[in-house]
Amino acid sequence: MKEINYSLITKKYREFFFPVLLIAMSKYLTTFVDSALVSTFLGVERMPAVSLCFPVVCFISLFHGMFGIGGSLIAANACADHDRDKGNRVFSATMTVIVLIGVLTALVGTALRSVTVPLLCGEPSLLEDAETYYSVLVLGFPFMCLLISLSYFVRTDGCPKLTTIAMLISNAVNLLMDCVLMKFCGMGMEGAAAATIIGYLCGILFLLAGYIKSSKRQYRFVLPFSDGLRTLFADIKNVCVSGFSTASVWLYLMISVQVMNSLIIAFGDQAGLQAFSVCKNSVNLCYILFLGIAQTLSPIAGVYAHSGDYDRVRFMLKRSIRYVLGAAALMGLLFALFPDLILLLYGVDDPQSAEYISSCLRIYALAFPGLGFTLLMNYYFQAIRKQKLSTGVTVLEGLILPVGLACALTPHFGMSGIWTALIASEVGAVLFILIYLRHDRLKSRGYDRQKSRAPEERVFLLPKSDDRRLCGFSVKTDIPEIVEKTKEVSQYIEDRTDHRTAVITCLALEEMLTGITMANNDREEIIDVMLRETETDVIISLRDMGIGFNPLVRDKSLSYDFDNAQVLQSIASEIRFDLSLGMNDTMIRLSRKK
Repeated sequence: MKEINYSLITKKYREFFFPVLLIAMSKYLTTFVDSALVSTFLGVERMPAVSLCFPVVCFISLFHGMFGIGGSLIAANACADHDRDKGNRVFSATMTVIVLIGVLTALVGTALRSVTVPLLCGEPSLLEDAETYYSVLVLGFPFMCLLISLSYFVRTDGCPKLTTIAMLISNAVNLLMDCVLMKFCGMGMEGAAAATIIGYLCGILFLLAGYIKSSKRQYRFVLPFSDGLRTLFADIKNVCVSGFSTASVWLYLMISVQVMNSLIIAFGDQAGLQAFSVCKNSVNLCYILFLGIAQTLSPIAGVYAHSGDYDRVRFMLKRSIRYVLGAAALMGLLFALFPDLILLLYGVDDPQSAEYISSCLRIYALAFPGLGFTLLMNYYFQAIRKQKLSTGVTVLEGLILPVGLACALTPHFGMSGIWTALIASEVGAVLFILIYLRHDRLKSRGYDRQKSRAPEERVFLLPKSDDRRLCGFSVKTDIPEIVEKTKEVSQYIEDRTDHRTAVITCLALEEMLTGITMANNDREEIIDVMLRETETDVIISLRDMGIGFNPLVRDKSLSYDFDNAQVLQSIASEIRFDLSLGMNDTMIRLSRKK
C-alpha cells in the first residue's frame, strides 16, 4: 500500500522559501549593494576595494554558516525525535558560541588590521580605501553572526514570517543608510561599511523582540553547561560536524577569491580586476536565488529523511533541481542579454570598459547552471547526513578545480585563464556528482555476496521505500474520508499481521485523525501519515500544520463520542507529541503482542 501525497510538504516548502530567500539576501545583497553604490557614488575605479575585502566576509561566514546550519538542523531533528531538552541545549550552546566568535574575530581583526589589509590588497592604489572599509566592516561581525545564526533557528522553529520581516528591515536599512552616509554625509568607504552594521543591528533587535514574544517559540535559552562541560563540547562538536561540510564553501571561496585577485594583479591589468570584481559581486544576485532554494530544501529534507519518509524527500529534491536550473537559466539570460543593466548599477559609463565588462559577464553566465546545481546538491548531501561527500564536492568545486586551473592557465592566457577556470570547475563538479549518484544506484542494485541477497536499491543515495514495511498516505480533515481510509489501512495491516494488530492500528489512527479534525473545527488541513512495521511494533507518524491535537492531554472540548486522548493512551505503548519545523508531529507506537 503506497499512496504518497505531497500537498503538506509542498505547502511547508512554500512557507519556508521566501524567508530563506531573505536570509540569503542579507548575506549577499549587502555586499552587492555596497559594491554597486561605492561604484556609483565614488567611482568604479574604487569599487574593487570592497571586493578585495570579500575574503574576510567569507571567513566570518564560515562560522555563522556552520553554527547556524548545523545547529538548527540538529535542533530540528531533536524536536522531530520529541527531545525538546536537547533542542534547547543545542540552541543555547550554538548562540553562545557564535556570539563569542563574532566578538573575538572583531577584536583580533582590528588588532591585526595592519597585517591583514596588505595581504588582501596587493594593489597600492586601492590600499587606503580597502583599509578604511575593512576597519569598520570587522566591527560588525558580532551583529552579522548573531542575526544570521539566529535566523536559521527561528525559521526551523516555525516562525518564517518573523525572519522575513527581520531580513527586509535589515536590507532596507542598509540600502537607506548607504545613500545617507555615502551620498549626503560624505563618509565614503566608511559609510558603506557602517550602513551594513546598522542594518544588521536593526534586524537583530526586531528578530529578538518578535521571537521572544512568539507563541510558536519552542527553543528556550538554558545554561549551555548545565549538563556538564562534556555534553557542551559534544554538542558543539556535533554542530560543527553537521554544518561544516556546507559552510566550508566560504572557506574555499575565501581562498579562491584571494588567489584569483593575486593572479589578476600579477598577470592582468586594472580593467581585468574591475571586470572580475563586477562579475563576482554580480553573481551574488544568483546566489540569493540558489541559496534560497537550497536552504529551503535542507531542513525539510533532513527531518523527513530522518523519519524514513524518503519518497517525499526525493519529490522535493527533484522539484528543487528544476527550480535551481530555472533560476540559473533566467539569471544567465539576464547577464547575457542585458549586461547594460548590471553596468548601470555600477555606474560604468566609459564605452571601452563597458564593452569589456559586458563580454566578461556573458562568459561568466555559462557557469550559473553548474554553480546552482552543485550548491543545491551540497545542501542535500548535508541534510541526509552524507557529510564526507558534501565536503568532498565542496573542496573539489570551491578550491581544487578553480585554484588549480587558474594557477595553471592564468600565467599563459591572462584573464581568459580565469574565466576558463571558473567555468571548467563547475562543469567538473557537476560531472563528479552525476557519476557518483549513478555509481551508487548501480552498486545498490548489485548482489551482496556476504549476505547472499540483493541490497536495498538507492535513489539519490536514499533507499527506495520498502512497501512490505511501509505505508504512507495523506488525508484531509474530513470525517467520512478518515473513516474510509482507516478501513483500508486496517485491511492492509490484517493481511500482513493479525486481526488484533489491525484493530488497534485502525482504532489508534482513527482516534488521532478525528482528534486533529475536531481541533481544527471547520478548517481543512492536510495530514501526512506514515506507518512503519517492525518485528515487535507498528509505528504511526503524523504531521499537520493546523491547530495541534496533543494525544497526551485530555481535552473535553475536543471529545466527540468519547475522549480521543484517553482511548489512545489506553492502547498505545508509547506516544510522543511535539512541533517540528512548525508542524505538529505525533508518534504512536503500538505493540504487536502475539
